[in-house]
Amino acid sequence: MAATIHELSSTKELNARSDDAHDASAGESDIVQISSFSFLSLMVGISLAVFLIALDRTIIANAIPLITNEFKSPDDAGWYGSAAPCAFQPIFGRVFAHFDVRWSFLAALLIFELGSLICGVAPNSDVLIVGRALAGIGCAGVFAGCLVIIAMTTSLSVRPVYMGVIGSVSGIGNVCGPLIGGAFTSNATWRWCFYINLPVGGVTCILLLLFFHPSQSTRGQGGFLTRVLRLDLVGNFILTVTVVMLLLALQWGGIKYGWGSSRIIGLLTASGVGFVIFGLWQHRKGAEALTPLYIMAKRGVAAGIGVMFFLSGAFLVHSYYLPYWFQAVRGRTPVQSGVDVTPYVATTFVFSMVAGIIVRKTGYFTPPSILGCAIGCVGCGLLTTLHVDTGTAVWAGYQVLTAAGMGMTMQQPIIAVQATIDPGLVAIGSAMVLFAQGLSGAIFVSVANNILRNELARNLVALHVPNVNKILAAGATDVRELVPLEYKGPLVEAYNEALMKVFIMAIPLCGIALLFALGLPWVSLKKKQAERTG
Repeated sequence: MAATIHELSSTKELNARSDDAHDASAGESDIVQISSFSFLSLMVGISLAVFLIALDRTIIANAIPLITNEFKSPDDAGWYGSAAPCAFQPIFGRVFAHFDVRWSFLAALLIFELGSLICGVAPNSDVLIVGRALAGIGCAGVFAGCLVIIAMTTSLSVRPVYMGVIGSVSGIGNVCGPLIGGAFTSNATWRWCFYINLPVGGVTCILLLLFFHPSQSTRGQGGFLTRVLRLDLVGNFILTVTVVMLLLALQWGGIKYGWGSSRIIGLLTASGVGFVIFGLWQHRKGAEALTPLYIMAKRGVAAGIGVMFFLSGAFLVHSYYLPYWFQAVRGRTPVQSGVDVTPYVATTFVFSMVAGIIVRKTGYFTPPSILGCAIGCVGCGLLTTLHVDTGTAVWAGYQVLTAAGMGMTMQQPIIAVQATIDPGLVAIGSAMVLFAQGLSGAIFVSVANNILRNELARNLVALHVPNVNKILAAGATDVRELVPLEYKGPLVEAYNEALMKVFIMAIPLCGIALLFALGLPWVSLKKKQAERTG
Protein backbone atom coordinates (compact mmCIF):
# COMPACT_ATOMS: atom_id res chain seq x y z
CA MET A 1 0.00 0.00 0.00
CA ALA A 2 2.78 2.44 0.94
CA ALA A 3 4.55 1.68 -2.31
CA THR A 4 1.36 2.28 -4.25
CA ILE A 5 0.80 5.64 -2.57
CA HIS A 6 4.41 6.62 -3.28
CA GLU A 7 4.00 5.65 -6.95
CA LEU A 8 0.78 7.66 -7.24
CA SER A 9 2.46 10.67 -5.62
CA SER A 10 5.45 10.38 -7.93
CA THR A 11 3.19 10.01 -10.95
CA LYS A 12 1.22 13.11 -9.94
CA GLU A 13 4.41 15.17 -9.57
CA LEU A 14 5.79 13.93 -12.89
CA ASN A 15 2.51 14.84 -14.60
CA ALA A 16 2.60 18.28 -13.00
CA ARG A 17 6.15 18.80 -14.18
CA SER A 18 5.17 17.67 -17.65
CA ASP A 19 2.22 20.07 -17.69
CA ASP A 20 4.41 22.94 -16.54
CA ALA A 21 7.01 22.17 -19.16
CA HIS A 22 4.33 22.10 -21.84
CA ASP A 23 2.83 25.41 -20.80
CA ALA A 24 3.93 28.75 -22.20
CA SER A 25 7.41 30.07 -22.64
CA ALA A 26 7.76 28.02 -25.71
CA GLY A 27 10.57 25.71 -26.52
CA GLU A 28 13.10 26.27 -29.29
CA SER A 29 10.84 24.61 -31.84
CA ASP A 30 7.91 26.90 -30.88
CA ILE A 31 9.67 30.27 -31.15
CA VAL A 32 7.25 32.95 -32.34
CA GLN A 33 8.21 33.83 -35.91
CA ILE A 34 7.97 37.56 -36.65
CA SER A 35 9.58 39.89 -39.18
CA SER A 36 12.71 41.88 -38.38
CA PHE A 37 10.71 45.12 -38.29
CA SER A 38 8.13 43.61 -35.95
CA PHE A 39 10.85 42.26 -33.67
CA LEU A 40 12.62 45.64 -33.59
CA SER A 41 9.33 47.36 -32.75
CA LEU A 42 8.67 44.78 -30.06
CA MET A 43 12.13 45.34 -28.56
CA VAL A 44 11.46 49.09 -28.46
CA GLY A 45 8.23 48.45 -26.56
CA ILE A 46 9.88 46.01 -24.16
CA SER A 47 12.83 48.35 -23.57
CA LEU A 48 10.49 51.23 -22.75
CA ALA A 49 8.64 49.02 -20.28
CA VAL A 50 11.87 47.87 -18.60
CA PHE A 51 13.08 51.47 -18.39
CA LEU A 52 9.84 52.52 -16.68
CA ILE A 53 10.00 49.65 -14.20
CA ALA A 54 13.62 50.41 -13.31
CA LEU A 55 12.85 54.14 -13.14
CA ASP A 56 9.88 53.55 -10.85
CA ARG A 57 12.11 51.85 -8.27
CA THR A 58 14.26 54.91 -7.67
CA ILE A 59 12.54 57.99 -9.14
CA ILE A 60 10.70 58.74 -5.91
CA ALA A 61 13.88 59.05 -3.83
CA ASN A 62 14.24 62.84 -4.20
CA ALA A 63 10.48 63.41 -4.08
CA ILE A 64 9.85 61.78 -0.70
CA PRO A 65 10.78 64.86 1.42
CA LEU A 66 8.31 67.03 -0.52
CA ILE A 67 5.59 64.37 -0.37
CA THR A 68 5.94 63.90 3.38
CA ASN A 69 5.81 67.68 3.86
CA GLU A 70 2.70 68.06 1.70
CA PHE A 71 0.82 65.17 3.29
CA LYS A 72 2.35 65.69 6.77
CA SER A 73 3.22 62.00 6.80
CA PRO A 74 6.91 61.51 7.72
CA ASP A 75 6.15 58.10 9.25
CA ASP A 76 4.81 56.84 5.91
CA ALA A 77 7.97 57.59 3.93
CA GLY A 78 9.14 53.99 4.01
CA TRP A 79 5.95 52.82 2.33
CA TYR A 80 6.33 55.15 -0.65
CA GLY A 81 9.38 53.31 -1.86
CA SER A 82 8.42 49.91 -0.48
CA ALA A 83 9.46 46.84 -2.44
CA ALA A 84 6.92 44.55 -0.76
CA PRO A 85 5.19 43.83 -4.11
CA CYS A 86 8.34 41.95 -5.19
CA ALA A 87 6.65 39.02 -3.42
CA PHE A 88 4.30 38.85 -6.42
CA GLN A 89 7.19 38.11 -8.78
CA PRO A 90 7.00 34.30 -8.48
CA ILE A 91 3.26 34.11 -9.07
CA PHE A 92 3.62 36.05 -12.30
CA GLY A 93 6.03 33.36 -13.41
CA ARG A 94 3.19 30.86 -13.10
CA VAL A 95 0.70 33.26 -14.70
CA PHE A 96 2.88 33.52 -17.82
CA ALA A 97 3.33 29.74 -17.82
CA HIS A 98 -0.40 28.99 -17.71
CA PHE A 99 -2.14 31.91 -19.44
CA ASP A 100 -1.83 33.80 -22.71
CA VAL A 101 1.45 35.70 -22.52
CA ARG A 102 0.39 38.81 -24.41
CA TRP A 103 -2.79 39.43 -22.46
CA SER A 104 -1.12 38.56 -19.16
CA PHE A 105 1.61 41.09 -19.91
CA LEU A 106 -0.90 43.77 -20.88
CA ALA A 107 -2.90 43.08 -17.71
CA ALA A 108 0.24 43.59 -15.61
CA LEU A 109 1.01 46.78 -17.54
CA LEU A 110 -2.54 48.03 -16.92
CA ILE A 111 -2.15 47.40 -13.18
CA PHE A 112 1.13 49.35 -13.22
CA GLU A 113 -0.44 52.24 -15.15
CA LEU A 114 -3.48 52.33 -12.87
CA GLY A 115 -1.24 52.41 -9.81
CA SER A 116 0.81 55.23 -11.34
CA LEU A 117 -2.33 57.24 -12.09
CA ILE A 118 -3.59 56.81 -8.53
CA CYS A 119 -0.22 58.00 -7.21
CA GLY A 120 -0.28 61.02 -9.50
CA VAL A 121 -3.71 62.22 -8.34
CA ALA A 122 -3.40 61.04 -4.72
CA PRO A 123 -5.01 63.57 -2.32
CA ASN A 124 -3.42 62.03 0.77
CA SER A 125 -0.80 59.60 1.96
CA ASP A 126 -3.11 56.58 2.25
CA VAL A 127 -4.17 56.82 -1.39
CA LEU A 128 -0.55 57.23 -2.47
CA ILE A 129 0.42 54.05 -0.61
CA VAL A 130 -2.39 52.12 -2.32
CA GLY A 131 -1.20 53.41 -5.69
CA ARG A 132 2.40 52.42 -4.96
CA ALA A 133 1.27 48.93 -3.97
CA LEU A 134 -0.70 48.50 -7.21
CA ALA A 135 2.15 49.86 -9.32
CA GLY A 136 4.56 47.51 -7.57
CA ILE A 137 2.42 44.48 -8.33
CA GLY A 138 2.25 45.57 -11.97
CA CYS A 139 6.03 46.05 -12.03
CA ALA A 140 6.52 42.44 -10.98
CA GLY A 141 4.47 41.19 -13.91
CA VAL A 142 5.82 43.57 -16.53
CA PHE A 143 9.50 42.80 -15.92
CA ALA A 144 8.92 39.03 -15.87
CA GLY A 145 6.79 39.34 -19.00
CA CYS A 146 9.54 41.17 -20.88
CA LEU A 147 11.96 38.30 -20.25
CA VAL A 148 9.37 35.72 -21.27
CA ILE A 149 8.60 37.55 -24.52
CA ILE A 150 12.29 37.70 -25.40
CA ALA A 151 12.57 33.97 -24.68
CA MET A 152 9.58 33.33 -26.95
CA THR A 153 10.96 35.33 -29.88
CA THR A 154 14.69 34.49 -29.82
CA SER A 155 16.75 31.31 -29.89
CA LEU A 156 18.91 30.48 -26.89
CA SER A 157 22.17 31.16 -28.73
CA VAL A 158 21.32 34.77 -29.68
CA ARG A 159 19.28 35.59 -26.58
CA PRO A 160 22.24 36.96 -24.55
CA VAL A 161 22.54 39.93 -26.91
CA TYR A 162 18.95 41.00 -26.30
CA MET A 163 19.20 40.26 -22.60
CA GLY A 164 22.19 42.59 -22.66
CA VAL A 165 19.99 45.31 -24.14
CA ILE A 166 17.40 44.79 -21.41
CA GLY A 167 20.09 44.81 -18.72
CA SER A 168 21.53 48.04 -20.07
CA VAL A 169 18.17 49.76 -20.16
CA SER A 170 17.35 48.56 -16.64
CA GLY A 171 20.67 49.83 -15.30
CA ILE A 172 20.15 53.22 -16.90
CA GLY A 173 16.65 53.46 -15.41
CA ASN A 174 17.89 52.54 -11.92
CA VAL A 175 20.62 55.18 -11.93
CA CYS A 176 18.60 57.91 -13.65
CA GLY A 177 15.55 57.53 -11.40
CA PRO A 178 16.66 59.81 -8.55
CA LEU A 179 17.96 62.37 -11.03
CA ILE A 180 14.80 62.57 -13.12
CA GLY A 181 12.77 62.62 -9.92
CA GLY A 182 14.89 65.48 -8.64
CA ALA A 183 14.38 67.40 -11.87
CA PHE A 184 10.60 66.95 -11.66
CA THR A 185 10.42 68.00 -8.02
CA SER A 186 12.65 71.03 -8.63
CA ASN A 187 11.07 72.30 -11.85
CA ALA A 188 7.49 70.97 -11.91
CA THR A 189 5.78 68.75 -9.32
CA TRP A 190 6.54 65.40 -7.71
CA ARG A 191 3.36 64.05 -9.30
CA TRP A 192 5.16 63.89 -12.65
CA CYS A 193 7.29 61.10 -11.17
CA PHE A 194 4.16 59.00 -11.73
CA TYR A 195 2.46 60.74 -14.65
CA ILE A 196 5.50 60.01 -16.84
CA ASN A 197 4.58 56.31 -16.77
CA LEU A 198 1.23 56.83 -18.49
CA PRO A 199 2.22 57.94 -22.03
CA VAL A 200 5.34 55.77 -22.17
CA GLY A 201 3.42 52.72 -20.98
CA GLY A 202 0.78 53.49 -23.59
CA VAL A 203 3.41 53.26 -26.34
CA THR A 204 4.46 49.83 -25.08
CA CYS A 205 0.84 48.68 -25.07
CA ILE A 206 0.30 49.78 -28.68
CA LEU A 207 3.50 48.15 -29.92
CA LEU A 208 2.63 44.82 -28.28
CA LEU A 209 -0.88 44.83 -29.69
CA LEU A 210 0.46 45.55 -33.18
CA PHE A 211 3.52 43.32 -33.36
CA PHE A 212 3.21 40.43 -30.89
CA HIS A 213 0.74 37.67 -31.75
CA PRO A 214 1.74 34.39 -30.09
CA SER A 215 -0.09 31.23 -31.05
CA GLN A 216 -2.62 29.34 -28.95
CA SER A 217 0.18 26.94 -27.91
CA THR A 218 1.50 29.57 -25.51
CA ARG A 219 -1.53 29.06 -23.31
CA GLY A 220 -1.53 26.49 -20.53
CA GLN A 221 -3.50 23.26 -20.55
CA GLY A 222 -6.89 22.87 -18.89
CA GLY A 223 -9.79 25.21 -18.27
CA PHE A 224 -9.57 28.66 -16.74
CA LEU A 225 -10.38 27.51 -13.19
CA THR A 226 -7.90 24.63 -13.45
CA ARG A 227 -5.13 27.03 -14.44
CA VAL A 228 -6.03 29.46 -11.65
CA LEU A 229 -5.80 26.66 -9.09
CA ARG A 230 -2.31 25.83 -10.37
CA LEU A 231 -1.02 29.31 -9.48
CA ASP A 232 -0.38 28.38 -5.82
CA LEU A 233 -2.30 31.31 -4.37
CA VAL A 234 -1.75 30.01 -0.83
CA GLY A 235 2.02 30.02 -1.34
CA ASN A 236 1.88 33.56 -2.71
CA PHE A 237 -0.13 34.72 0.33
CA ILE A 238 2.41 33.18 2.74
CA LEU A 239 5.31 34.74 0.84
CA THR A 240 3.70 38.19 0.66
CA VAL A 241 2.93 38.32 4.39
CA THR A 242 6.45 37.12 5.20
CA VAL A 243 8.15 39.68 2.96
CA VAL A 244 6.00 42.52 4.34
CA MET A 245 7.01 41.62 7.92
CA LEU A 246 10.68 41.49 6.94
CA LEU A 247 10.54 44.86 5.19
CA LEU A 248 8.69 46.47 8.09
CA ALA A 249 11.45 45.32 10.43
CA LEU A 250 14.17 46.67 8.12
CA GLN A 251 12.43 50.01 7.54
CA TRP A 252 11.54 50.63 11.18
CA GLY A 253 14.62 49.13 12.83
CA GLY A 254 17.05 51.71 14.16
CA ILE A 255 14.86 54.59 12.90
CA LYS A 256 11.34 54.38 14.32
CA TYR A 257 12.07 51.65 16.87
CA GLY A 258 15.30 50.31 18.33
CA TRP A 259 16.65 47.05 16.96
CA GLY A 260 16.18 45.51 20.39
CA SER A 261 12.53 46.56 20.68
CA SER A 262 9.82 43.92 20.93
CA ARG A 263 8.25 45.08 17.65
CA ILE A 264 11.39 44.63 15.58
CA ILE A 265 12.39 41.35 17.22
CA GLY A 266 8.83 40.09 16.77
CA LEU A 267 8.73 41.05 13.09
CA LEU A 268 12.13 39.48 12.36
CA THR A 269 11.18 36.30 14.20
CA ALA A 270 7.80 36.10 12.49
CA SER A 271 9.36 36.64 9.06
CA GLY A 272 11.88 33.87 9.76
CA VAL A 273 9.07 31.51 10.74
CA GLY A 274 7.17 32.64 7.66
CA PHE A 275 10.01 31.66 5.34
CA VAL A 276 10.18 28.24 7.01
CA ILE A 277 6.43 27.74 6.56
CA PHE A 278 6.73 28.87 2.94
CA GLY A 279 9.52 26.36 2.32
CA LEU A 280 7.49 23.53 3.85
CA TRP A 281 4.48 24.51 1.76
CA GLN A 282 6.58 24.55 -1.40
CA HIS A 283 7.87 21.07 -0.54
CA ARG A 284 4.30 19.86 -0.06
CA LYS A 285 3.12 21.34 -3.37
CA GLY A 286 5.97 19.73 -5.30
CA ALA A 287 5.97 20.59 -9.01
CA GLU A 288 2.89 22.80 -8.59
CA ALA A 289 4.60 25.04 -6.04
CA LEU A 290 5.06 28.76 -6.55
CA THR A 291 8.83 28.19 -6.63
CA PRO A 292 9.28 24.46 -7.34
CA LEU A 293 12.15 23.12 -5.27
CA TYR A 294 13.26 20.72 -8.01
CA ILE A 295 13.97 23.76 -10.19
CA MET A 296 15.84 25.59 -7.43
CA ALA A 297 17.92 22.47 -6.81
CA LYS A 298 19.50 22.77 -10.26
CA ARG A 299 23.03 24.13 -10.09
CA GLY A 300 22.50 26.83 -12.70
CA VAL A 301 19.33 28.09 -11.02
CA ALA A 302 20.72 28.12 -7.47
CA ALA A 303 23.99 29.79 -8.49
CA GLY A 304 22.19 32.24 -10.78
CA ILE A 305 19.82 33.31 -8.01
CA GLY A 306 22.79 33.78 -5.67
CA VAL A 307 24.68 35.94 -8.17
CA MET A 308 21.61 38.08 -8.87
CA PHE A 309 20.69 38.52 -5.19
CA PHE A 310 24.08 39.75 -3.99
CA LEU A 311 25.22 41.61 -7.11
CA SER A 312 21.92 43.50 -7.33
CA GLY A 313 22.40 44.60 -3.72
CA ALA A 314 25.79 46.10 -4.53
CA PHE A 315 24.49 47.71 -7.73
CA LEU A 316 21.47 49.30 -6.06
CA VAL A 317 23.58 50.65 -3.18
CA HIS A 318 25.60 52.54 -5.79
CA SER A 319 22.48 53.55 -7.75
CA TYR A 320 20.93 55.17 -4.68
CA TYR A 321 23.96 56.59 -2.90
CA LEU A 322 26.43 57.73 -5.58
CA PRO A 323 24.07 60.62 -6.51
CA TYR A 324 23.69 61.22 -2.77
CA TRP A 325 27.46 61.52 -2.41
CA PHE A 326 27.70 64.05 -5.22
CA GLN A 327 24.89 66.15 -3.76
CA ALA A 328 25.76 66.03 -0.06
CA VAL A 329 29.56 65.98 -0.27
CA ARG A 330 30.31 67.76 -3.54
CA GLY A 331 27.41 70.23 -3.33
CA ARG A 332 25.93 69.29 -6.70
CA THR A 333 22.28 69.71 -7.68
CA PRO A 334 20.19 66.65 -8.63
CA VAL A 335 20.63 67.43 -12.33
CA GLN A 336 24.38 68.00 -11.97
CA SER A 337 24.78 64.75 -10.05
CA GLY A 338 23.03 63.09 -12.98
CA VAL A 339 25.87 64.24 -15.18
CA ASP A 340 28.39 63.08 -12.58
CA VAL A 341 27.11 59.48 -12.60
CA THR A 342 27.14 59.31 -16.41
CA PRO A 343 30.33 57.18 -16.34
CA TYR A 344 28.50 54.56 -14.26
CA VAL A 345 25.39 54.61 -16.46
CA ALA A 346 27.21 54.58 -19.80
CA THR A 347 29.67 51.88 -18.77
CA THR A 348 26.92 49.62 -17.45
CA PHE A 349 25.13 49.97 -20.78
CA VAL A 350 28.22 49.31 -22.88
CA PHE A 351 29.52 46.31 -20.93
CA SER A 352 26.11 44.70 -20.65
CA MET A 353 25.98 44.79 -24.44
CA VAL A 354 29.60 43.64 -24.79
CA ALA A 355 28.99 40.70 -22.46
CA GLY A 356 25.92 39.72 -24.46
CA ILE A 357 27.94 39.69 -27.67
CA ILE A 358 30.74 37.68 -26.02
CA VAL A 359 28.27 35.07 -24.79
CA ARG A 360 26.67 35.01 -28.25
CA LYS A 361 30.05 34.35 -29.89
CA THR A 362 31.50 31.88 -27.38
CA GLY A 363 28.32 30.25 -26.14
CA TYR A 364 29.45 30.45 -22.49
CA PHE A 365 27.96 32.75 -19.83
CA THR A 366 30.15 31.68 -16.88
CA PRO A 367 33.44 33.46 -17.85
CA PRO A 368 31.93 36.98 -18.06
CA SER A 369 30.07 36.30 -14.81
CA ILE A 370 33.27 35.43 -12.93
CA LEU A 371 35.33 38.20 -14.53
CA GLY A 372 32.59 40.78 -14.00
CA CYS A 373 32.20 39.97 -10.29
CA ALA A 374 35.97 40.09 -9.79
CA ILE A 375 36.24 43.48 -11.50
CA GLY A 376 33.21 44.68 -9.54
CA CYS A 377 34.89 43.75 -6.24
CA VAL A 378 37.91 45.89 -7.10
CA GLY A 379 35.72 48.79 -8.19
CA CYS A 380 33.57 48.58 -5.05
CA GLY A 381 36.71 48.77 -2.95
CA LEU A 382 38.01 51.81 -4.81
CA LEU A 383 34.71 53.67 -4.39
CA THR A 384 35.14 53.48 -0.61
CA THR A 385 38.21 55.74 -0.89
CA LEU A 386 36.32 58.78 -2.23
CA HIS A 387 36.68 62.01 -0.29
CA VAL A 388 35.75 65.66 -0.66
CA ASP A 389 38.79 66.56 -2.78
CA THR A 390 38.83 63.48 -5.05
CA GLY A 391 39.58 64.60 -8.61
CA THR A 392 37.17 64.13 -11.50
CA ALA A 393 39.38 61.66 -13.35
CA VAL A 394 39.63 59.49 -10.22
CA TRP A 395 35.95 59.28 -9.27
CA ALA A 396 34.96 58.85 -12.92
CA GLY A 397 37.54 56.08 -13.36
CA TYR A 398 36.32 54.26 -10.25
CA GLN A 399 32.77 54.40 -11.59
CA VAL A 400 33.86 53.02 -14.96
CA LEU A 401 35.70 50.08 -13.40
CA THR A 402 32.84 49.19 -11.05
CA ALA A 403 30.15 49.52 -13.71
CA ALA A 404 32.16 47.43 -16.17
CA GLY A 405 32.01 44.52 -13.75
CA MET A 406 28.34 45.06 -12.94
CA GLY A 407 27.36 45.37 -16.59
CA MET A 408 29.20 42.20 -17.60
CA THR A 409 27.47 40.10 -14.96
CA MET A 410 23.98 41.45 -14.36
CA GLN A 411 22.12 39.54 -17.10
CA GLN A 412 24.08 36.30 -16.93
CA PRO A 413 22.02 34.77 -14.07
CA ILE A 414 18.89 34.93 -16.22
CA ILE A 415 20.73 33.31 -19.13
CA ALA A 416 22.06 30.64 -16.75
CA VAL A 417 18.57 29.79 -15.53
CA GLN A 418 17.08 29.70 -19.02
CA ALA A 419 19.91 27.46 -20.24
CA THR A 420 19.56 25.09 -17.28
CA ILE A 421 15.83 24.40 -17.19
CA ASP A 422 13.35 23.12 -19.74
CA PRO A 423 12.13 25.80 -22.20
CA GLY A 424 8.58 25.46 -20.88
CA LEU A 425 9.73 26.52 -17.41
CA VAL A 426 11.47 29.73 -18.49
CA ALA A 427 8.71 31.95 -17.08
CA ILE A 428 8.86 30.31 -13.65
CA GLY A 429 12.67 30.23 -13.53
CA SER A 430 13.03 33.84 -14.68
CA ALA A 431 10.51 34.97 -12.06
CA MET A 432 12.61 33.29 -9.35
CA VAL A 433 15.66 35.29 -10.41
CA LEU A 434 13.67 38.53 -10.55
CA PHE A 435 12.26 37.86 -7.08
CA ALA A 436 15.82 37.50 -5.80
CA GLN A 437 16.67 40.81 -7.47
CA GLY A 438 13.67 42.62 -5.98
CA LEU A 439 14.15 41.18 -2.50
CA SER A 440 17.83 42.08 -2.65
CA GLY A 441 17.04 45.72 -3.34
CA ALA A 442 14.45 45.81 -0.57
CA ILE A 443 16.82 44.34 2.01
CA PHE A 444 20.15 45.95 1.18
CA VAL A 445 18.89 49.46 0.38
CA SER A 446 17.06 49.45 3.72
CA VAL A 447 20.22 48.25 5.47
CA ALA A 448 22.25 50.93 3.66
CA ASN A 449 19.79 53.61 4.74
CA ASN A 450 20.11 52.48 8.36
CA ILE A 451 23.90 52.55 8.11
CA LEU A 452 23.84 56.05 6.63
CA ARG A 453 21.50 57.51 9.26
CA ASN A 454 23.24 55.90 12.22
CA GLU A 455 26.77 56.71 11.04
CA LEU A 456 25.81 60.25 10.06
CA ALA A 457 24.20 60.91 13.45
CA ARG A 458 27.27 59.53 15.23
CA ASN A 459 29.64 61.63 13.11
CA LEU A 460 27.62 64.83 13.53
CA VAL A 461 27.57 64.46 17.30
CA ALA A 462 31.30 63.69 17.40
CA LEU A 463 32.07 66.81 15.34
CA HIS A 464 29.65 68.97 17.41
CA VAL A 465 27.58 69.93 14.37
CA PRO A 466 24.25 71.58 15.38
CA ASN A 467 20.74 70.76 14.13
CA VAL A 468 21.38 67.01 13.94
CA ASN A 469 17.69 66.05 13.75
CA LYS A 470 17.00 68.56 10.98
CA ILE A 471 20.00 67.31 9.01
CA LEU A 472 18.84 63.70 9.30
CA ALA A 473 15.36 64.65 8.12
CA ALA A 474 16.58 66.79 5.21
CA GLY A 475 17.51 65.73 1.71
CA ALA A 476 21.07 65.73 0.44
CA THR A 477 20.66 68.80 -1.77
CA ASP A 478 19.72 71.44 0.82
CA VAL A 479 21.53 70.05 3.82
CA ARG A 480 24.30 72.68 3.80
CA GLU A 481 21.76 75.42 4.42
CA LEU A 482 20.89 73.97 7.83
CA VAL A 483 24.16 74.84 9.59
CA PRO A 484 26.22 78.02 10.08
CA LEU A 485 29.14 78.58 7.72
CA GLU A 486 31.78 77.40 10.21
CA TYR A 487 30.09 73.97 10.47
CA LYS A 488 29.78 73.25 6.75
CA GLY A 489 33.22 71.65 6.56
CA PRO A 490 32.54 69.22 9.45
CA LEU A 491 29.08 68.52 8.02
CA VAL A 492 30.53 67.49 4.65
CA GLU A 493 33.18 65.39 6.38
CA ALA A 494 30.50 63.65 8.45
CA TYR A 495 28.47 62.87 5.34
CA ASN A 496 31.49 61.57 3.44
CA GLU A 497 32.52 59.21 6.23
CA ALA A 498 28.96 57.91 6.60
CA LEU A 499 28.58 57.30 2.86
CA MET A 500 31.91 55.48 2.71
CA LYS A 501 30.54 53.07 5.33
CA VAL A 502 27.57 52.51 3.02
CA PHE A 503 29.88 51.84 0.05
CA ILE A 504 31.92 49.37 2.13
CA MET A 505 28.77 47.27 2.32
CA ALA A 506 28.94 46.67 -1.45
CA ILE A 507 32.33 44.91 -1.23
CA PRO A 508 31.21 41.72 0.57
CA LEU A 509 28.02 41.66 -1.51
CA CYS A 510 30.04 41.62 -4.72
CA GLY A 511 32.47 39.12 -3.19
CA ILE A 512 29.70 36.67 -2.30
CA ALA A 513 28.30 37.11 -5.83
CA LEU A 514 31.74 36.08 -7.12
CA LEU A 515 31.59 32.86 -5.08
CA PHE A 516 28.21 32.02 -6.59
CA ALA A 517 29.52 32.90 -10.07
CA LEU A 518 32.27 30.32 -9.58
CA GLY A 519 29.48 27.79 -9.06
CA LEU A 520 27.74 28.51 -12.37
CA PRO A 521 27.81 25.55 -14.77
CA TRP A 522 29.96 25.68 -17.92
CA VAL A 523 27.11 25.11 -20.35
CA SER A 524 27.51 25.85 -24.06
CA LEU A 525 24.44 27.69 -25.32
CA LYS A 526 25.27 26.58 -28.86
CA LYS A 527 25.27 22.90 -27.88
CA LYS A 528 22.17 23.40 -25.76
CA GLN A 529 20.28 24.92 -28.67
CA ALA A 530 21.43 22.11 -30.98
CA GLU A 531 20.07 19.57 -28.48
CA ARG A 532 16.73 21.36 -28.23
CA THR A 533 16.28 21.74 -31.97
CA GLY A 534 17.38 18.16 -32.62
